[in-house]
Amino acid sequence: MSAPLKVLHLASFSGNIGDNANHSGFRPWLEAVAHRKAEWTELEIREFYWKERQFDESFVRLVSDFDLLVIGGGNYFELWVEHSATGTSIDIPSAILAQIRTPIFFNALGCDEGQGTSSIALDKFKIFLDTLTAGSKYLVTVRNDGAMATLRKHLPDSLTEKIHVIPDGGFFLQYEESEAQYLRVSNKRIGINLASDMGEIRFRNFGKEDGYERFCDEFAHMLQRLAEDDPEIQYIFFPHIYRDLAVVSDVVSRLGDRLRRTRVSCAPYLTGLVGAQHIFGLYRECNLILGMRFHANVCALAMGVPVIGLCNYPQISHLYRELGCRDACVSVSEPGFSIPLGKQIGAALTDAHAFAGIERVMDEVAQARKSFEPHLAAWLQVNGLWEAN
Repeated sequence: MSAPLKVLHLASFSGNIGDNANHSGFRPWLEAVAHRKAEWTELEIREFYWKERQFDESFVRLVSDFDLLVIGGGNYFELWVEHSATGTSIDIPSAILAQIRTPIFFNALGCDEGQGTSSIALDKFKIFLDTLTAGSKYLVTVRNDGAMATLRKHLPDSLTEKIHVIPDGGFFLQYEESEAQYLRVSNKRIGINLASDMGEIRFRNFGKEDGYERFCDEFAHMLQRLAEDDPEIQYIFFPHIYRDLAVVSDVVSRLGDRLRRTRVSCAPYLTGLVGAQHIFGLYRECNLILGMRFHANVCALAMGVPVIGLCNYPQISHLYRELGCRDACVSVSEPGFSIPLGKQIGAALTDAHAFAGIERVMDEVAQARKSFEPHLAAWLQVNGLWEAN
């Protein structure tokens, strides 16, 4: 048996537990396709954002010590980063990229125009992708959250036809069985993940000055009403990043005192792989997930837990469109959302067949990954990284 693959993994590892779920579902798959174990070295992409590292000759030297460089998954094909050499969050100048001899796999990246696009960034991005798709040293994949539709909107077919769509690794996450003793005994546990970052997008339809506050008011009022109608309901909030703690606090503070003291819990704020495994293990203890973040939805589906997507950012509606289950996604982007959302929550808790499509969705996701495996194996073989059984 050959030596393990030495893999440098450039991604986010210490920010959002959704990223860790992604990696935990990706790495075993890559090793299985390559028929080789791997030694993984993590390189935190935020070190480049924080200016602690640079994409320069030192990066070239670092990468040269590895058999393979994996970039992602993550939402790194953004289209507004004008100051970047590539127009994206991956700011690798062409002269530096040309010096790297190690094969590079761009793994299930997001291409998100939710924060806008820039013609300057797009021009740079086209040049970057033209380089990445011109030879066999690079393999470019995007995730199944509408990324390809965005690429096709802005790029010629000659580029997009060389890019592959694969499922996000979070659909295959590795988790640990977790049961928190602080959860009440109930068969109506509703897990809730809320996000307040990019508030200018998420809450813009609620009012220019107080949109966020009005959203929190309406969401809390809906939770209060549902709990008053059904004394078995219990709420568990799940922060994925530190910013989520603020919106959890703001919503909980608007609930009635008796409700928040007796039927409301908040999972711990954790980071890293162990944190992700614990938190998503707790997801399994819920009867329903309300998910605003991408991986709140992906990971709930991965574990067969009924989920309602809370859409106030385009990525979530795009995800459910690609999965073929748009009805499982409810817009919470403007006042009045609580009426249809409340009805869908009520139906989900009383109708055992409300989410009968989860198994179909996961079968299709698994097949999509399997269909890509021959291409990945061929690319690994061309670059001397694949071992026959």
